[in-house]
Amino acid sequence: MSGEGLPSPGDGVAERIAEAIRARTELRPVAGIVLGSGLGEAITVARERAGSGDAVEIAYGDLPGFPPPTVPGHAGRLWLGTIAGSDVAFFQGRIHFYEGHPMALASLTTRVSAALGARTMVLSAAVGGLDPSLVGGSMVVVRDHLNLMGTNALAGWRFPDGSPAFVDVAGVYDPALSDAALRVLREAGVEAADGVYAAVAGPAYETPAESEMLRRLGATVVGMSTVPEAVAARALGLRVLGLSFVTNAAGGAVSHEDVLLASKTAAEAIGRVVAELADAF
Repeated sequence: MSGEGLPSPGDGVAERIAEAIRARTELRPVAGIVLGSGLGEAITVARERAGSGDAVEIAYGDLPGFPPPTVPGHAGRLWLGTIAGSDVAFFQGRIHFYEGHPMALASLTTRVSAALGARTMVLSAAVGGLDPSLVGGSMVVVRDHLNLMGTNALAGWRFPDGSPAFVDVAGVYDPALSDAALRVLREAGVEAADGVYAAVAGPAYETPAESEMLRRLGATVVGMSTVPEAVAARALGLRVLGLSFVTNAAGGAVSHEDVLLASKTAAEAIGRVVAELADAF
C-alpha cells in the first residue's frame, strides 16, 4: 500500500517499523492479526491447522518506536509466517490508550500492517458481556461499535492536502468476513453471536450502573481496545474482522487474572478462524 491519498498522523513511526521488518524477512503479510490478553496460543492453533514454511518472530523492543506492552498476557512480539498459503502478521499484544500512550500509538498495529501492504485486520480482544444472554466463554463477532473513549483514533491525522481525516466509518466491520467467521465458529461448536462493541478508556472496569448504561445504549460487549485499530483500518482502506471473547458479565467482580485464565480457552477458536479464512484475507 503506497499510502497515496490516505490520511496519516504524520509521525513516521509505522513507516520506520515497517522498514525494520522488511529488513528481517521477505514475508509480505496480507493481514495483520492482533491477539488480545492471553490469546497468544492462537498462533499455535492456526499453524497446526494450516501453517507452512519458516516463521520469523521479532520482539516489539527490537522495532524502532514500537513501545513494549506493559499489560500481563501481552507478550510483545510480532510473528510473521504463512497460514493457508497467505503470509500473515500476528501481533502478540497491543498498545492501549489506558497505558498512557497517545491514540496514534493505540492504532499502531493497524498502521504497521497497512505500511507492510496488508489488506485486512483481524482484531481480537477479551471483553465483558453486557447482553444477559451471553455466557462466559462465548465469542462475539463485532458488527458495529460505540466509541466512548473520550477521543477519536484519527484525531490529529491529516490527508496529504492538510485537511482533517474526515472518514466514513459507517461500515467499519466487513460483512463477508464477519459472516464467514460466525459460520466457522458455529460449525466448530463454539457458542457464538454477533453484536456491538463499546470501547471505554479504562483501565478501571465498569461499575454496575455504567454497564447498564452501555447496555441501554445498544452495546453487546465492552472492552478497552479494538476501536482505535478498527477506525484506523477503515481510514487506511483495510477490511476489519472483530472477534471478542466474553470473559465475564460486565459490572460484576473481575480481575485481570480472571481475564487471562478465561481467554486461554478462546485461543483455539480464534486460531481456527484465522486458519479457515486466511485465503480470504
